Amino acid sequence: MNRNLPHAARVIRTVMEAGGTDPVTAAAHALDGEQLLVDPEKSYGIVLHRTATGGWSRGPRQMTELERQAHAWDTSCRHARLVAAAIEQRIGRHQDFQSVQANGDQVRVVLLVSHQDQWKRWRSHFGITHDRERLLPDAVVGECRHEGVRVSVVAYELPPPSPSPRSPEAARAFEFGGRVYDLTVPQCDAHGQVWYFQGWRGHDGMPLLSLDGRPERCSLPNVAAHLGPLTPVQEPLRPVVADAVGELAKSEPVVQDATTVTATPSEQAR
Repeated sequence: MNRNLPHAARVIRTVMEAGGTDPVTAAAHALDGEQLLVDPEKSYGIVLHRTATGGWSRGPRQMTELERQAHAWDTSCRHARLVAAAIEQRIGRHQDFQSVQANGDQVRVVLLVSHQDQWKRWRSHFGITHDRERLLPDAVVGECRHEGVRVSVVAYELPPPSPSPRSPEAARAFEFGGRVYDLTVPQCDAHGQVWYFQGWRGHDGMPLLSLDGRPERCSLPNVAAHLGPLTPVQEPLRPVVADAVGELAKSEPVVQDATTVTATPSEQAR
């Protein structure tokens, strides 16, 4: 049995004996005054807080200096992430943009530029002054503050486009087995076959050679190992057919009214 029941009965009896216009309400207030009614909004116990000295206190304690620094750091990091997201939202679709990342309470933006004018425009966009620039071997770095956050803008130089496999720039000297091969000229193997480098290379960078008019391609090391040694061909090996026919027509005189002479059997035997 609840030990508070006798106490509650005495309180109710006292109120009823006193009379009044609303004894029910008076009894309820009397019970609440005696703390015999449960308040659902009130805590059942006392919340204690740990103090800096290791004890307990009923009131909320003050944060220590280390806790205040940690709280300020977390707030700065959250703000930096918001700034990074805002920068990406604003310039993320630009062709020069590469990435943006929040690193602690700072933000790093990476760009790819191919001309000095592009960097000048980005410097103006972020408000980077000349005294906040640093020149690196392969990039330029500018420092600024954006919405209270330190922002580092790194602009790397855009590499030139790689040449087409068939372009003249793709042909160059290639060293293999202690020998340098000039890929700009054909290579003749030990059997007299001529191999041409058309600018194609394998996945490992090895030059691929092909016989004239053949679609098959073989790597230079394989050709040199099985059909070598290879020797460069400096002079054209064959004239163009049309040029050869033209030169032949110029060198041979035109024969008019030619008479056919039939050889005798003895001459045929000879």
